Amino acid sequence: MTKALVTAHLKAFAPAQRKSLQAIREQISAELPDAQEIIKYGIPTFVIEGVPILGFNGYKKHNSLFPYSGSVTPRLEKELAGYEQTKGSIHFEIDEPIPKALLKKIIKAKFAQLAEKNL
Repeated sequence: MTKALVTAHLKAFAPAQRKSLQAIREQISAELPDAQEIIKYGIPTFVIEGVPILGFNGYKKHNSLFPYSGSVTPRLEKELAGYEQTKGSIHFEIDEPIPKALLKKIIKAKFAQLAEKNL
């Protein structure tokens, strides 16, 4: 499961949503240059040494980020206050990628969570 499968997955979306998802993909890739892109649980995911760091996907009414841990989003309660969330996902508009600064904070929080887990 490689980058080509992620590209094929994104082609299934309407142009505006695909553009937003591709922007998210590029932002994550820039932040995690050593990560591998795979499809995990049916969604595009960036992994490092087999550990899922961040996934993303599109849906009928929103796009989502998946930090693969319910303990990441509480760390960013203030920053994520304007976004609908579930225990394991952060929802954002179909035609707008999540702001770069917020994405960086989500990735930083994920690495902090992983560091604590490996103590």
